[in-house]
Amino acid sequence: MSSLQTALETETVETLKKCYVTYFGVKPKQVRKAWLTEAMAEGLSDEALVKPYFQNLSELEKSLVKESVFNYKGLVERGRFEAKYGDFPEDDERYGMFYYGPGIAKPLSVFFYSVDRYDSSSVKIPDELQAVLKRFIDEPEVDALPVDTLPETLPDGYQVFEREQVAQSEFHSLLMLLQNKQIKVSDKTGVASLATLKKVTKEVHEYYDDESCREAKGMQYIASFGWLRMMGNSKFTKQSKATLVQAKKTSSHFSENIKDIWDQWVSNRKFDEFNRINNIKGQTGKGKRYFTDVVNRREDIIGYLKDCPQGKWINFSDFSKYLFLTGSELEITTESHYLYIYNSDWGEFYNAAWDQLEALYLRCFLVEYAATLGLVDVVMAAPNEEGVYYDDFGDMECLSRYDGLRFFRLTPLGSYVLGLTDSYESKSPERKATSLSIHRQGRIVFDSKPEPWEQQFLSLYAGKSKETDWKLSRKKIMEATQVGGSVEELKTFLIDRESQPFLPEDCEGLLKQAEANREGVKLQSHALIMTCKSKEIVDLIMNDKVLSKWCQCLGKLQIVIPENKEKAFRDSLNELGVGVV
Repeated sequence: MSSLQTALETETVETLKKCYVTYFGVKPKQVRKAWLTEAMAEGLSDEALVKPYFQNLSELEKSLVKESVFNYKGLVERGRFEAKYGDFPEDDERYGMFYYGPGIAKPLSVFFYSVDRYDSSSVKIPDELQAVLKRFIDEPEVDALPVDTLPETLPDGYQVFEREQVAQSEFHSLLMLLQNKQIKVSDKTGVASLATLKKVTKEVHEYYDDESCREAKGMQYIASFGWLRMMGNSKFTKQSKATLVQAKKTSSHFSENIKDIWDQWVSNRKFDEFNRINNIKGQTGKGKRYFTDVVNRREDIIGYLKDCPQGKWINFSDFSKYLFLTGSELEITTESHYLYIYNSDWGEFYNAAWDQLEALYLRCFLVEYAATLGLVDVVMAAPNEEGVYYDDFGDMECLSRYDGLRFFRLTPLGSYVLGLTDSYESKSPERKATSLSIHRQGRIVFDSKPEPWEQQFLSLYAGKSKETDWKLSRKKIMEATQVGGSVEELKTFLIDRESQPFLPEDCEGLLKQAEANREGVKLQSHALIMTCKSKEIVDLIMNDKVLSKWCQCLGKLQIVIPENKEKAFRDSLNELGVGVV
């Protein structure tokens, strides 16, 4: 609706008469529609008349016009306006029994006209009138994303999770599980089994130890599920029937691996994070067809994450509100009434508000995916912590396992992965290191119970006999270095906590040998073992000019050939009159 004249022509004579009286302050000389339309069009095109009329509006009414012109594309977005200003300029008659208007105050009716001739509730400022208004009105105050400072003592039940600091050791632990074929998934959906989730939980730092809320089933496996979903989608894994195995060697740079995993996840359309909010039903069947593109959703959130200052805590409620106020295109479904909580006749999400759907998805995206990879650190409360979730139905403690997200902050790793910086340097942990002493034969004794992240790191290279007693393992060290671990980082970890500036001689020798033998054997290719029927056939093969180039004897009747030479080997044998079964 760009033409002011066209917009006026959609209105009834009665509406135009009211607009004329409101705008000019006198009754119209004529009541013919053509005359009223022309008079209003001329009056609203004259800045000398529009400007004083606008200046006589209340401050709230002026604000709605400004927001509509500069931020709402000429439309009325009541939810966004009320969220920002806490009020809305309403028509006093809107609660009448036979009222069908747009619900805005009468002084504003001269600016807003029906988008559809048969729907007076949807209105817009015509483009020509917007151009007139822009000549003299100022843009509304720009919405800013507020940053926060955590109190020295967090409220009871709140806990800080510095995900960037533990993501690397968790990644290495998962690679070791992949290497040992310990990750079992559904051969159809790729979803990990409960037994696998429990196994992975022992290798990662979860937010919760158990289920404290009946509506938050699986809350103790959030990070585990996120890791497995994103690893399963990455180039580093492939599915062999019901087992997830390593498919490609990882980079020696942890940040590059995480960036690859994240980028591949963002572009994945096979899985929708909203499906993880299990208490909301109706996501399959008819409702499924109205869900928006999940990649567009992720990219919209990422655009806003880039606005977050690195290292500054952001209140989740403020972040969610910021997206809403600034017109985020994040939308879960175009037909929310297909979604419900209890059954399709009760608990329906008709015209669902932002906090009912989009904010839920936003929480899941940040906690289970961005935080899991270390892009953000988070502060979590229990999902059923008072004030986290308001239940319209009266008997739910929470709506999802992610309701406990309180604050988050963008990490240096997050800045790199999102393309805000060209390189990544791990920040030094601002945590005290637990002192230890190193004894002969690789025995490590902590002075007190080590921090969880210290235990996680050391478990890659050593076995634990007691809470404070560990022992370096040659096997674990070699396994860790094959999936991105480093002998040098292990040595640094130990020396930083040992009062002596050197390691015991046998311990130093163990680490030097591990570094020297790290690539002691190289897997060149796969081979096939062929068993011959008799010694005569073995001699025939080994004496053949062509076949002998590929073959090597293994015992009396067995021959080893490269896997990629199988077809040529068969063809040559057939030419010699020897068959292969």
